[in-house]
Amino acid sequence: MKYLLASFSFGRTPDARFDLSAAIGSTLLRQVVSSGLYFVALWITTRQLGPHDNGLLVTALLLPQTLYAFLNLGVGPSHVFHLSSGSGSPRAMRRMNWTLAFALWGSVALALALASERFVAHYLPGTAKSTALYASLLFPMMLLAAWTSALLQGARDYAAYNRTALVQPSVFFLGVLVLGGLHAVTVPAVLACHILSQGALWLAGEARVRRHDAPPARPGPAFGAAIAFGLRAHLSNVITFLNYRIALYLVSFLLDPTAAGQYALAIQLAEVLWLIAGAASVIVFPESAAHTSTPAALRAMVRRVALSVFKFTAVGALLAGALAPVVIPWVFGRAYGGAVLPFVILLPGVVTWSYMSVVANSLAGMGCQRVNILGALLSLTLNSAGCLLAIPVWGMRGAALASTVAFAATASYTAIMYHRIMADRVARTAAGAHVSPVEAEPWHPEQ
Repeated sequence: MKYLLASFSFGRTPDARFDLSAAIGSTLLRQVVSSGLYFVALWITTRQLGPHDNGLLVTALLLPQTLYAFLNLGVGPSHVFHLSSGSGSPRAMRRMNWTLAFALWGSVALALALASERFVAHYLPGTAKSTALYASLLFPMMLLAAWTSALLQGARDYAAYNRTALVQPSVFFLGVLVLGGLHAVTVPAVLACHILSQGALWLAGEARVRRHDAPPARPGPAFGAAIAFGLRAHLSNVITFLNYRIALYLVSFLLDPTAAGQYALAIQLAEVLWLIAGAASVIVFPESAAHTSTPAALRAMVRRVALSVFKFTAVGALLAGALAPVVIPWVFGRAYGGAVLPFVILLPGVVTWSYMSVVANSLAGMGCQRVNILGALLSLTLNSAGCLLAIPVWGMRGAALASTVAFAATASYTAIMYHRIMADRVARTAAGAHVSPVEAEPWHPEQ
């Protein structure tokens, strides 16, 4: 796949340091391999655990996964931004990782220790307090693994980043494979595989990060500056996460579980088409932070990558839309035939969102996070209002239509603001003004 993408060249980075086709292709290949390993591991665990114990596992995992979603503080994106832009010290950032991760986990562990069994069972049905404490160990491992991997991404060492990122799914897969062969798949055992795999990713990342020499005079960003940037990125990510799931929640709330199950499948299948955009965004974010001083070259790179991603995704969407009426009922069963039309309706929004994803990550790399926050709020507002109006009339088709309209409107807004900001930066650079990687006002580019 790496070489297939290389035949459709994305060009090189502005400093000619990287072949974008190879970097994006390698990242995409890593994502595909990771997904394959997870799928096999999921197949083993769900079959051997059965619906009841699998439900207990999923419920126990909700604790660390939810904590990570809301308490990661955007430290990863902050590391990528500051390291790529030349203002970060890996050593200082690693120390911050350790301090924050164990401080946050200590607070969670203390809260759980003080909570009653009844309280834990109420919010995590079927989960004992001891199991919740055990599952909470996954939380700091997830933080450390993600934050340390971000240092490799920020160092623009994409080969090391992708090799390291494969450690976690590989260790998890091997652990589950051994458990499956021994017929020892239990909830605590699978939790142990999750914890060990995240810990392995953290340690592998630490080993690779230590090999990156940092200039002695580089102190890294102040703690407050790093967290401030991270929190803005985190806010955008949380809103985007809610935006992805609001339509599914409203389908479940306004219709019935059967419709929710069908619509969930439509969403999951549609999101597969974001693999290329996700791979490109991994590269575009740090490259944008690294090349803010050459906005014309950066704009040309981002435009080329965004258009290529858009074309790849559009071709994939056309193919998927044509095959969906036959493939979805055949693969997932006739009971999921109702997912076909919502899936097809979602495709235009998915395609436009793929273009926006690349542009939004470039904006984040340039420090223009306010555009992404406002875009996420716009999408969430349009999606929520559209679903409330359309679902009672058209059911799942209405939810899909509302999401597509919201995605398209947000993509348009983000693209317009990106072009305004870049035009201003290019003009200022041509006039001899210095352009620094700080946040620009979305409605009025940097003064």
